[in-house]
Amino acid sequence: MRPWPLLAALLLGAAVQAAQDSPATTVEAVPEDGRQAVAMPALQRALLREEMIQHTATVQQLVDLLGKGELTRAAEIAERDLGLSSMGKHAAATRGMGPGRFFPQLMRSVGIGMHEAASHFADVAREGDAEAALKALSPVLGACVSCHSAYRLE
Repeated sequence: MRPWPLLAALLLGAAVQAAQDSPATTVEAVPEDGRQAVAMPALQRALLREEMIQHTATVQQLVDLLGKGELTRAAEIAERDLGLSSMGKHAAATRGMGPGRFFPQLMRSVGIGMHEAASHFADVAREGDAEAALKALSPVLGACVSCHSAYRLE
């Protein structure tokens, strides 16, 4: 009889036991996500996710432009991509039922507040004061953090 199968089984058993005892594989309870779930149709959910990714990229671009002193360009981008001017861009694709139509009222208010804050940032940035513009960007990010901390897509 060959000893290899028995030796392989013993080694495999030892490896499995070591893996089970390893802290990396210890199964712990996953914390519950306490944010409010927001349901919406698949198209609106996909459009909203795409928009959130674009918003994040836009904020990063604004910070970069502020650092370079390009406040006029930052103002243009903020208004176009985040400000009140950016609202309603999904109306045609969704027949007037964009993602915002499915938000709970408070979430909708926070979202509109973000767009208003972005338009205010654009106004301040156009004045050319980088420090004031940076301060005006804070409420934009504050709205993002507030919304993403309270709500999640279902």
